[in-house]
Amino acid sequence: MELSWCKDAEWCEVRKCGINKNISGCYECEPAECRKGLYAEKIKPRAFAEFARRYGVEELLDCLERNERAGIVYHREGIMGDYDDFDDLEELISFIRTGKRNG
Repeated sequence: MELSWCKDAEWCEVRKCGINKNISGCYECEPAECRKGLYAEKIKPRAFAEFARRYGVEELLDCLERNERAGIVYHREGIMGDYDDFDDLEELISFIRTGKRNG
């Protein structure tokens, strides 16, 4: 895949891991347990990859599209948006799936 658009592609630990494992994406592995690269501190990428592992990439895209139509914003300020205000993986996965916050 041509990745000139990604300034970090050459040294990205997550990308290298996928190449080494010969997988198409982290969703083909164990993303909820991964702590490599951007997965080390960020819950959003782990939750999105785990969602895709459980339900499939198409379901993820369908949920994101439905949520966007409902006013849920992926990037509101810079790279931060409505999916960033979570500290629990399962709560974020539920939010992606339903568009509703628990509690």
